[in-house]
Amino acid sequence: MIRHLALCALLLTGIDAIAAEENPAAPADTAKVERLKPEQWCWTHDLPKDRCTTCDRKLIPALKKANDWCAEHGIAESLCQRCDPKAKTTLDALRPTERPKDAK
Repeated sequence: MIRHLALCALLLTGIDAIAAEENPAAPADTAKVERLKPEQWCWTHDLPKDRCTTCDRKLIPALKKANDWCAEHGIAESLCQRCDPKAKTTLDALRPTERPKDAK
């Protein structure tokens, strides 16, 4: 009986170890991105308002100064999906979950 219990304990320990290898924990250095509030989002151009250069051309000099400007596509480099397809993930993480009723 003790042998069976010991064998079961070893098997369960092994199964837990295999499960941990198959489902590794998320890296600790992954930055947590907080969703923006609906009033912080430009619903017309699907960008954060503080980086929507179509609505506010005055943002361009600040983006250029911060080396966050894609001159080829006229958008913040960090949000340029044409240059970096991973930027879509960033936008999806920032986009508010609820759209205001008065948004176009």
